[in-house]
Amino acid sequence: MKILVLNTRIHSIEFELIEMPQETPLARGVIEKIGMETSILNYEPSQKKKLKTVEPAIDHARAVEIIIKTLVSTEHGVIKNKDDIAAVGHRIVHGGEKNKESTVINEIVKREIYRCIELALLHNPYNLKGIEASEKTLPGIPKVAVFDTSFYRDMPDYAYMYALPYNLYREYGIRRYGFHGISHMYSMQCVSEIMKVSEKKLKIISCHLGMGCSVTAISNGVAVDTTMGFSPLDGLMMSTRSGSIDPEVVIYLMKVGWSINDIHACLNRQSGILGVSGVSDDMEKVVNRMKEGDKRSKLTVDMFAYQVRKYIGGFYIILGGVDAISFTGGIGVNSPVIREAILKGLEHIGVKLDKGRNEKTIGKEDKIHAKNSKVKLICIPRNEHLLKAREVYRVLSKKLK
Repeated sequence: MKILVLNTRIHSIEFELIEMPQETPLARGVIEKIGMETSILNYEPSQKKKLKTVEPAIDHARAVEIIIKTLVSTEHGVIKNKDDIAAVGHRIVHGGEKNKESTVINEIVKREIYRCIELALLHNPYNLKGIEASEKTLPGIPKVAVFDTSFYRDMPDYAYMYALPYNLYREYGIRRYGFHGISHMYSMQCVSEIMKVSEKKLKIISCHLGMGCSVTAISNGVAVDTTMGFSPLDGLMMSTRSGSIDPEVVIYLMKVGWSINDIHACLNRQSGILGVSGVSDDMEKVVNRMKEGDKRSKLTVDMFAYQVRKYIGGFYIILGGVDAISFTGGIGVNSPVIREAILKGLEHIGVKLDKGRNEKTIGKEDKIHAKNSKVKLICIPRNEHLLKAREVYRVLSKKLK
């Protein structure tokens, strides 16, 4: 079964075609700058030469057409025609209260995704565009939604509830949902494989550190707490998102004349690493400026590392110990400086970093703990596409039984 998985964002679509259940990657790529005449396709077929070309994609529908055209092309394709694609898997950031597991997409599912747009403005609208584009280009085959929020379906109520009037939960679904669930779940599975221990016997603190950032506490295969909440804005500071702040800040800004749109733009697009450093939303550039002596860049790195370390410490207590701490995401797997800054001071909970291995581990899967470390430290490059393909295959296989 050949499954096409899509991750549709504001200006890009990441894609991969995977043969299941063998889990054989056939081709992968990304279309960037959607909406511009200079849209770029980066494409990597497994048995043929890589392709990078300008492919004007005025919208997401055209981008999906380009993906399919490339997959079936004589020169670069890996399938004969689009009928070889058995299903499409879509990453959906916010599933709300009703979508608690991966599911075949229908009108009811789409309405719930639409209803959650206000809770994930930077994601759900474009996730929906990806669904609509695949329905147009690949009609008649199953489309499966894989939700970031579903990994948290078993999180205890005392962890996901806010101390607000209870009717706000009942009427509006205001609660902690958690995000990056696909990434954290994949990291959990990889840690289990690397340690050769069932995920149901492990306590893991999973750190997804990229453009968006979150930490999740996992006990015996279940997410029991996480840093993100009602929306992906909560928790850690991120590339351009503020993370957790005192709610009174929002009220104060409104009192002094800021509009809702001004505040939304500030918290989502002008804060975090970019806002504090004033340099960039790219942590690598901020680290380089820190090394040159820039004080605000050093403050940014210190704040970021402190926040992650604080949550690791809290989740260690909640879990009653930890077997492994994993790092994924662009910052998590590519920045030895940030990993070392985060782990500094955690020796008292059994964490011992192998500095040499840490410095050599960039963009690859590897263990970075010292031999006498009680806690395993593991870097895991993101491969959410594979987990999505597994979920699509599981859902469709279950449906056929």
